[in-house]
Amino acid sequence: MQRIHQGAALCFLAFSVFVAWEAWNLEYYTPLGPGPGFFPLWLGAIMGGLSAVWFVQTSGRRGRPKEGAFLPEREGLVRLLAVLGTMVAATFLMDFLGFQLAMFLLLLYLLLIPGRQPVWLTLFIALLGSVGIYHLFGSYLDVQLPKASLAFLTGLGL
Repeated sequence: MQRIHQGAALCFLAFSVFVAWEAWNLEYYTPLGPGPGFFPLWLGAIMGGLSAVWFVQTSGRRGRPKEGAFLPEREGLVRLLAVLGTMVAATFLMDFLGFQLAMFLLLLYLLLIPGRQPVWLTLFIALLGSVGIYHLFGSYLDVQLPKASLAFLTGLGL
């Protein structure tokens, strides 16, 4: 198991170096503020630092590693695949249903079924994470998120 963690840490480290290298070619700062290279450069640097720490931590472990299967049991694997499938479905449905409805349904499923959260908390987070984020990005950050392409949903403002 130690070798798996070391390999994953090295893969993340290599990816973070690639991200930082590519961000270095972008403009770091513009007259209006941070440029397109600002966020990816810092993201690559932070991810690289955390990957290096992870590698050192897993390399410095002493004693016998835990025994057990690398992949989860059947129930865990089914839950993992269900979550991934739901996220892929939400991505494809976003053009038809719009960001608000697709994200609401995704959060509703993720929090209720695999997350097993109370209904009131699930509804609150799903509304905040769909409608709230949509209006935050649209009104304050001027980022256009997908709108519904179906006529009856567009008429509802989705």
